[in-house]
Order: sequence, then C-alpha cells, then structure tokens
Amino acid sequence: MKNKLFCILIISLTVISVTGMSQNINYPTKKINGVEFQLYTVQPSEGLLAIGRKFEISADEIIKANPEVKTGLKPGQQLLIPFRNKLENSKLSFLEHKVEKKQTLFAISNSYKVSQEEIKKYNPELDSGLKEGMILKIPIKNHETLNHKTNIKSTETIHKIQPDETLFSISRKYNVSIQDLIKLNPGSDKKLSVNSELKIPSYSEVSKPVEAKETIIAEQPESTAKIEVTIQPKQTEAKVIRIAYLLPFMLEQTKKEAGLDRFLHFYEGALIAIQQAKQKGISLEIFTYDTGNSEEKITEVLNNPELKTVDLIIGPAFSNHVSLVSNFAKEFRINTLIPFSAKVTDIDDNPYLFQFNPGSENELKFLSGIISEKYKKFHLVFAEIQGLNSSDEGKTRNEYIQNQLLRDKKQFSKLELTTPETTNFTPYLKKGITNLIIFNSDKFSNVSPYFNSLRSKSNEYDIVLFEQYNWRIQAEKLPKNVYISPFKPEFNLEQIVTFNALLDQYFGKEAPVESPRFDLLGYDLTSHFITLIQRYGSKFGTKIGLTHSISGIQSEPVFERNSNESGFINKQLYWGEDINVQ
Repeated sequence: MKNKLFCILIISLTVISVTGMSQNINYPTKKINGVEFQLYTVQPSEGLLAIGRKFEISADEIIKANPEVKTGLKPGQQLLIPFRNKLENSKLSFLEHKVEKKQTLFAISNSYKVSQEEIKKYNPELDSGLKEGMILKIPIKNHETLNHKTNIKSTETIHKIQPDETLFSISRKYNVSIQDLIKLNPGSDKKLSVNSELKIPSYSEVSKPVEAKETIIAEQPESTAKIEVTIQPKQTEAKVIRIAYLLPFMLEQTKKEAGLDRFLHFYEGALIAIQQAKQKGISLEIFTYDTGNSEEKITEVLNNPELKTVDLIIGPAFSNHVSLVSNFAKEFRINTLIPFSAKVTDIDDNPYLFQFNPGSENELKFLSGIISEKYKKFHLVFAEIQGLNSSDEGKTRNEYIQNQLLRDKKQFSKLELTTPETTNFTPYLKKGITNLIIFNSDKFSNVSPYFNSLRSKSNEYDIVLFEQYNWRIQAEKLPKNVYISPFKPEFNLEQIVTFNALLDQYFGKEAPVESPRFDLLGYDLTSHFITLIQRYGSKFGTKIGLTHSISGIQSEPVFERNSNESGFINKQLYWGEDINVQ
C-alpha cells in the first residue's frame, strides 16, 4: 500500500534517526577534472551531518570536495556532493531473501543496507508488488561480511570523533548500540570531543543484539530525508498499544508546500515520546500514513484494514478530512485525537473524538471571564480595522466581548481604523490605567502596520496589546502583550534543554523556530494518550474524568465532555503576559 509509511508488527522502538537517500531527487550535476558531482544547495539550519545523511556519505567526504565548509555552512551555499556509486568500486554478489508476512521493501532494503532501487533492479517481478514468500536477490558488495541474523562485529575498533558526530551517528556507522558504546566509554553520554578516540565494542564483550531486527523508513517531503525507526520483536506478553498517525507528508508531491514542516515536526516529537515509552517497557505498534490533502487520499488511507484494529488514531491535520475520520472512528469505536482543528462539527455526538484545540467558543468564554475579573485594571480599546474578511475570527471575538460588556453596562472605547498613516489613538487612551488594545483581526500582517502609532504613545500611556500566541516569535512586537492559549506561558527550562538534546541526538537538528512548537505538541499529546491507554486500556474515555492533568512540556490538556454521547474537548487555557525590555 503505497501511502503507508510504517507497518510494524509487535514492536518495541530502540533507535530513532534521520537519514537520507539522494537517489530520490535528480540533482544538477557538474564535472570537475573528469569527476562528476551532484550540486546541492544548503538549507537554513542544515549541518554537514544532516547533508551527509541525505546522500549517505560522511561529513569528511563533503569537506574533501568542499574545503571551504570547514569554517561553517551558510544557507544558499552550493556544495559538490560525490556520487556514492562513484566511491564504491567493488563487485556485487547476491543473497537470497524470502519475504515475510507484512514485510515492506523499506524494511528489507535497510536490513541489508541496500537501496530499494537496487533491489528492484535485480528483481523485476517487484513491478507487480511485494508478496509474502517471494524470493528476492539482494545485491551485496563482495568485500562486506554480512551476518543478517545477529549483525555481530568480530573485532574492536578505535574511532576518532569528527565534527558534528553524535553517539547515535557513530552507533549507526558501526552497527552497535548506544548503550554498549557508553558502557565501553564511560562519560561519552555527557560529552564528545572532536578528535578524541572512542572504543567501538565487539559483541563478544557486550550483550549481543537481538535477532531479526527490522528497519522501516518514513520519507520527508522534498528533502528526501527519512525518519528511520529500528524495531525489535516483542520480548514480553505485555499489552501492546497500537497507534495510527494520519498526517500530510505529501510524499507524492514534487514541490513542497508551505507549512508542511510543522506536521513533520509534530511527528518527530511523537517519535521521541514513543522512544521514551519503550524505555519504560511499554510495547507499541505504530502505523503511519501519508494522508495528502485530498478527500480521495484520506478515503484510500481509511480503507487499510489494520486501521480498524488500533487503540488510537492521531490526525488528520486538515479540517476537510475531519468528518471522514470522525465517521470511521464512530463506526469502529476507535478513540481519535484531532490535534489541530479548532472546530470539529461531529464532537457533540461522537464519544470517540478528542479535540485538542479548545476552539473559538471556549476561548471567548475564557477571555470574557478574564476581562470581567481584571476589568477594573483595564481600559478596553477595540481597534476596528475596516474592510477585513468576514471570516477573520478576530472580528467575531470583538463583537462577542463588546456585547458582553454592553450587557453588563461596562464602558469601553472603540475606534475605526482606515489607514495606519492617519490613525491617532490618543483620544481613546486613558492615563493612570492600563489600556488593553484588542484588534479585530487575528492576522499579524493586518495588525502590525498600526504598531508605530501605538509605540509613539507608549511613553505617555500604559499600553498592552492582546495578541495571538503565534505572534510571540515576531520581531516587530509591542513591548507589552497578553494572550490566551492552550499552551503554557512558561516552560520548564530543564525539560526544554533535555528535549532539544534528544531532537539533536535522534534527528541531527536544532529546535524549530515556531510558536507553538509542533514537535513539543507531538511529544506532549503522544505521551498523554500513551499514559491514558496504559492506565485504563483502549476504553480510557470512560475513565478520563478520574484522571488528573498529565504533565507535558508545552501543554497539559484537560479533556471534558458535555454529555455521555459527546466527544471530549480540551478546556485547558492559559492567560499569558509578555513584557519585552527594549
């Protein structure tokens, strides 16, 4: 099934990484002194290690071809990438592999460290699909020794640590576990120094890895980077938690759409949560599907039979897919988390739905309560930009709050804004009290042109802007802001540092610059629901009222329902305040 990224049997996750297969993209080429190279443009926040993984070559090979990168990489910089097949001149021999039940070509190719394209080249019968019992010819370099059953290395090796290397990348290079590296090199889990030496264990000295490892890969849009999850057979008879992710990776699209990275970030955070659950002894089955952005694609995904057997579905991402997934969840009685959509139309009559985004109705009630509580501290000024789209939720918010204030016979100011150049806030501001400015738009681009008018008055008046949570990362902000959000106003620094270190260890990347952080959202929500299922089983919805808030890094959802027939909505909202020293 071409849209399914993962199909995992009874598993426990052991390693998560990002790797790459450059064969999936036809990069421009260039010949220099008779040697052919691929041309690659460096992306923002990309390092040598990440680029090396894309092309399955080492950082040293990239530096050798591009000596200037020793001083660092710059976005937009063009690199010469040696062809891997030009680096390997050994002859091929073949092994035979019998395809097992539910085994994927991804799994087979990575088990033997051979690309899917190479396997297809020598097995033309794969054009009609991979089938259980099929005998495949696997091309193997004749200088390599492969023990597929145990992957045992026979001798100890000394490795000199290179720039950008991590324990994970070294463990993958030598096919040993991180735990065994640390055991033989005490302190290496805390710090790796460039040019220092690391002992690489032979498996005669440490515990042998379990047999029959299987590796399954999920591709990342456009960049061809892949999320790789190494799995082991189930070791105990413990309850296995089955989770399906329905996310739009858009693997079939050649051009990457704006905003898709956030769904990949969400999934990376989820994988870290899954890894930590495994370390606690929890057994998991993970199914991941590329839902695309069409109803035809999501319908195709929902036709996968194994999806009917999972304990939890997480997704979809797009609002126009929610109704289809909701109907599926209700028919097969599967708890389903809708992580992004603010309005789930079926929530009132589908007890299997969980809506994380509290939605505008709950946010309005919460904001009205805050304003009523703090009214004596605020002078409310509603800034009404003219000519906005009627679908802008800021317009609905302002009308709702103003009606509440009029009902309670409370005063406020209201001014109409036509152009930033002619705007004068002075007649509507008061001294000796905080002036809370509430614009009728949730779009930063609509509001920011009026900031200069407000800044010019900030020395004379106490001005605070009501903002959207995602405005927090904008550079052109007012010094004082307040917001409401399902995300905590303050994070635990130690938790953030630990998570960022795991993000670097497993994926070789820095924390994304976004607000909210979708990787933290994926981590928090996956951890939350794994905990619920572990405590109460797949029917945790009937017990959720007994559950206190489950700690998360960025969010701690509190799900409540209006009736026994309705689904659950996260009612946890926070009032946050930002004061920037300028």
